[in-house]
Amino acid sequence: MIIKDLNTLKLFFQEKYQKGELPPIFGVGVYAFHRLGLEEIIPDYRLLVLRYSLDTALIEKDIETFSLEKGMGTRHIREPRNSTTVLRHPKTHQYLAKFSSPAFLVYKSSSRMEKICQEKGWKILANPSYFGKELFENKIKFRKILENIDVAVPPGKIISLGKLHYGHLINRFGLPFVIQHPTKGGGKGTFFIHNQEDFQKALEKLKPSDENNQEEVIVSQYIAGPSPSILACLTKFGLLMTYPQYQILDRPELYLSEKGNGLFCGHDWTASSFSQKALDQIYSFTQKIGQYFKTQGYRGIFGIDFILDENTEKIYVTECNPRLTGAFPTLTMSQLLNQEPPLLAFHVLEFLNLDYQIDLEKLNQLMQKPKIGSQMLLHNLTEKWAQNHRALKAGIYRLSSRKGKSKLEYLRPGYKLSHLKNPDEFLLAEGVPLKKSHFSPHRRICRILSLNRVLSENLKDLTLWAKEVAQTVYQGFRIKPIRWFKLKKFLFPHRFAKG
Repeated sequence: MIIKDLNTLKLFFQEKYQKGELPPIFGVGVYAFHRLGLEEIIPDYRLLVLRYSLDTALIEKDIETFSLEKGMGTRHIREPRNSTTVLRHPKTHQYLAKFSSPAFLVYKSSSRMEKICQEKGWKILANPSYFGKELFENKIKFRKILENIDVAVPPGKIISLGKLHYGHLINRFGLPFVIQHPTKGGGKGTFFIHNQEDFQKALEKLKPSDENNQEEVIVSQYIAGPSPSILACLTKFGLLMTYPQYQILDRPELYLSEKGNGLFCGHDWTASSFSQKALDQIYSFTQKIGQYFKTQGYRGIFGIDFILDENTEKIYVTECNPRLTGAFPTLTMSQLLNQEPPLLAFHVLEFLNLDYQIDLEKLNQLMQKPKIGSQMLLHNLTEKWAQNHRALKAGIYRLSSRKGKSKLEYLRPGYKLSHLKNPDEFLLAEGVPLKKSHFSPHRRICRILSLNRVLSENLKDLTLWAKEVAQTVYQGFRIKPIRWFKLKKFLFPHRFAKG
């Protein structure tokens, strides 16, 4: 069977399942929402997660879900908040004892995860961890790769921190210019320099790890324009690519800017429309990067971020995410709404090492259709440790007006795009918190999904509707800073234990 569309993809997995050739497949994440999407493709797809949130209670009704923290309320396991903690925990091992040779779909691998899976004979459906921060996620190393394969990068240079001089940089790049740390992602290591004060603040946050100030950063020209991104999957038959989407960055309704610039706040597929000139550059650059990755032994999904010069329509590549990205699982949901075979399924196929065939050209034609859907990532905006003093139901809402003010109107349960009926609705998912949950400064609170456009026409601001939704949801949680004594009890419970 040649996989050429959504129907043949589903039939392929069903056939392998019936023949007993498909191992038990688990999506592993911090929240159940993170690994959604493949339940519509892979028979008996299950979830292994750390946190238990209000949307998990909805998801587990449809998909078998094991949560380490179920029943713990607002308390948490005192381990790092990641998939490695899930796979290393004894309770997970006990649960998995009934499954033979399970395979795990994770956000990205880690050395500790690789070690435990090797010991247990488990399979990780992800590339080895050395492709990450030590290689392709490192902006300096990746920039050098791009220059070698003739892919456009923002004009700039690599400079050690000790040699940064404000006057020299203005003379070379003008104002504003950009400083980037090589390993801090999500905008946390990116700084737009408009004046001397911005420059000094950036230097304070970029304190070198070595005493000689030899740590290097990228300094580049500021390019005005939106930030598209694309997801691709490197298969043994060639590269699959989706239609690019716009990223939502630096929106104060969603994320405070103190952490840096270019802070990731979501995506808008509904607003994503590109000229053929821009698309040709995006696909050409992504293809070149994929060809290089293949020579390095990489396979499966990766994401590329771009800057689109609003004056010239020239595309520049800014960074790479050699793993799943924050576009998932919403991208998969949008693809399924479009009746497209989801990119994520081919990532799984590559790592299962199953005998399969695809029609690469046909699949790319399907995946490169424009899509609908949007997501906004709402964060703690207090700059302090905080709690929510109200629990909002996970599920689908719309805005209503009472006495001239917007109010949240709960409509029904739901946790994915297909549960929405019209553009005026939106849903709360990804870790919708219990009452009195704790949030560190800038911690994400939940994800707001919609079919509606949320980026304005200039692609820089949110639409009035999106702003109203974000602000009304945030106010609905009643987020307030925690008093120091209560915070100490949460952070150091052993000090306050009786006896």
